[in-house]
Order: sequence, then C-alpha cells, then structure tokens
Amino acid sequence: MIPEVISPRSRKDFFSGRSNGCVNLVRYIAGTRNEPGARAIRIGVIDFLVVALALVFPWSTTATTGLALLICIMIAITYGAQEMINGLRRPACALPLLLLGLASVGTFWAHGVPWPERLHAFGKVSKFICFLPLFVHFQNTSRAGLVFAAYLLSNLVLLALSFLVFLSADITSVVGAKAPGVPLKNYLDQSQAFAFIAIVLVSLAAEAVRRQQRPQASSLAALSAAFFANLAFVNIARTAFIYLPVMLALVTVRYVRGWYSLAVLAAICVLAVGAWEMSPNLQFKMVRLMGEVDAFQTNTMFVNGVETGGAERLEFWRKSIGFIRSAPVLGHGTGSTKQLFAAEAAGQTGIEAKVVDNPHNQTLAVAIQWGMLGCVVLYGMWGAHLLLFQEGLSGRKGTLLAWIGLIAVAQNVLSSLLNSHLFDFYQGWLYLFVVAIVGGQLQAKRRCTEDSQS
Repeated sequence: MIPEVISPRSRKDFFSGRSNGCVNLVRYIAGTRNEPGARAIRIGVIDFLVVALALVFPWSTTATTGLALLICIMIAITYGAQEMINGLRRPACALPLLLLGLASVGTFWAHGVPWPERLHAFGKVSKFICFLPLFVHFQNTSRAGLVFAAYLLSNLVLLALSFLVFLSADITSVVGAKAPGVPLKNYLDQSQAFAFIAIVLVSLAAEAVRRQQRPQASSLAALSAAFFANLAFVNIARTAFIYLPVMLALVTVRYVRGWYSLAVLAAICVLAVGAWEMSPNLQFKMVRLMGEVDAFQTNTMFVNGVETGGAERLEFWRKSIGFIRSAPVLGHGTGSTKQLFAAEAAGQTGIEAKVVDNPHNQTLAVAIQWGMLGCVVLYGMWGAHLLLFQEGLSGRKGTLLAWIGLIAVAQNVLSSLLNSHLFDFYQGWLYLFVVAIVGGQLQAKRRCTEDSQS
C-alpha cells in the first residue's frame, strides 16, 4: 500500500534499486493524491501532454482524440472532486456540460432513429466532457503561452507546406491534396486556424509596439501577413468573409481610439479591395456566391461543374425551419437530423434530394434535435464565455488572455452562422481548447491579483 504522504527520506528509499525504481515511480505518481511532489509531477506531465496535443492537433484527428482522452484521465487522477465541483459553479464551465447532458438525454426521444445514428450525433458533442478538466487544470499551471507557441509552430510548418503544395504540382500529387494549397484535412479547417492565428499575431504585434519592442513587433506582423497572404491568394473558406471583418473590427476597437480607428478601418478596406483585385482565389469565391442564389431558385446542384454550396445551405435552412416547427420545445432528439432530411428528400431531384445530417447552421443543428431548450443552453454557453472574456475589449486595462479568448468565441459564433462548427471536429476542438485553456489561465491570474491586493 502506498502511503498518502511520503517523507523525503522514505521517498528516497522507496525509489532505490534499479529493478523496482521505475515501477515505484509510476505507482508514486498515480497513487499518492495528496503527496505534493507527486501532484507537481502529474501537473508537469499534463502540461507536457497538452503541449504535445497542440503540436499534433493541426495534423491528426486520431492523435488529438487519444491525447485529449489521456489528458482527461491524468487530470481526474490529479485533481479532487471538490475542485471539479467548484469549477461547475461557473456558468462558463457548467453550460458546456449541460449541452452534453442534453445531447445524452436527447437520444431517448429520437423515436425511429437507429441507435448508431443517435450515438454518432452524441459523439459530435462528447468533446465537451474535456472542457471542465482543462479549465480546472489551467487554473493551477501557467503554461498557456507555451501551448500557444507549440500550436503556432505547428501551423507555421503547415503554412509552409500549404504554399509548397499550392506552387508545386509534384508536391500536390505526393501529399494527395484535395484542394489547392490544402495538404491536410480541408480548407474549412485550415482557414479557421490560419485566420485565428493571424488575428492573434496582429494583437501580439500591437502589444509589442506598446512596449516599444519594434523588432519583435515587426517579426510578429510579418508572420501575421504570411497567414493573411495564404488566405487571400491560396485558399479561403467563404465563411471567413463573415468572421474576418468582424475580428479585424474588434482589433481596431481594442487598439485604436478616436479618429485613428476610422483611418485604420479605411486602410483595412483598401487592403481588402486590393487583395481582391490581385487574387483569383478571392474573385472565384465571390463569383460563386453570385450564381448560387440563382441555383437555389432553379434547384440546381452544379454551376460550371462546381457544387453549389450556398444554394444547398439555403435549401437546408428552409427544410430545417419546418422540422423545428413540428417539434419546437424539445426537438426531434439526438441524431434525428439525417432521418428528417431523408424523409423530405424522397422523390425529389436536384438540391432538394440532398440528404445530410448537418444543416450548416449551429442554431438550426441544435434546435432540430433539442428544440428551444437546446438553443437556450447554446446561447447561454456563448454568452457565458463572452462575459468571461469581456475585459478583453478594454484596451490597456484588458488582459491579452481575455482578448484571445474573446476572439475565439467571436470567431466561433460568427462562423456558426454558416456551419455547425461546435459539432465539427477541428473547429469544435479549437473552440474548446482556446476557451478552456485561456479561461482557466485567466482565472488563475485574477486569483493571484486578488491575493496580492488582500
């Protein structure tokens, strides 16, 4: 039996001997909850795993899921039940779990839906079980900056590979890129990550200017410009046309005051127009939008050989409103979306015959399955997270951590107008990681400030 607290002398004897030293070390770390040394080691191991997760997240869904599960297990071993319960007292932590609980209970009123489809839909929400553990852990560590550095480094490698794939047909064939300049996953995931990083780097550059660190500011601005260049000239998700202008406006509100803010916004508009004039990528994306409204009216699936994603969305939303009207309070249950679309598509042609399990709008995706009750939880969660980071807009008084969290929430809310990004793998995990890690770190800093003032 391992004692709960091991004295320094007995700890030395406990680990002595080559044969059993490693085994006893593992037993010591895993089995002594109240031993300060063991807890510190476990916290360090969790930090290492989170940094590793930040490195692999842009590259592998399997590794991301496996590491996230391992991290949650380690956090459960490290922190007591009381610490978790204290975390639940915050709406920012309780509401993601409430959404997960609603998805779990909702499987029981999804009448006529096969259980594999119910469980598949629940799996899209199950990631939120990691929110509270990560939030609690980052109240007890100070490694958020290292985690972001690892994520930035990983995306810089991906950025370089994206340019190579875009410029070289040989490399494109080797990596099997499915879209121009997108070596991994899809352009939606890549755009979400690159846009978020570009905005954060702009903010870091502005902070460096405030501290009169001009070389550092220039380097950060150059990195941000590289990510923006990739979005403008290589590949970009059209959803970015909605969230990027708002994110840039928020940057202006935070860092520029008075008439200067109007000048900055005017400069951004000029740069955007210039990029559009020089970028076939942006022009192609915009021209497609014009033709897709007509495609919706004519029930056409392709325009010039390209799928009409915008027209499909309009059709999905039209049908979704009808589904919600038939079960407005509790919805049709978890996993019911695909069956509802299949019933509506029977005997139809064109985009009306499309069967999906995702209406490409977060509010509709929630309302179809869990009705207005689900929407209350969803908007309550977004609101709680916005309140958690509200000081991010307060200029010099607002902390950079709060600002990064605010940008992540704003991007997710806006991108979810055209997608169900909380339920998508990459965008959902990105939101969860940023809000939980930054939120926990922010609470730790606030606690230190309060302790120093008391």
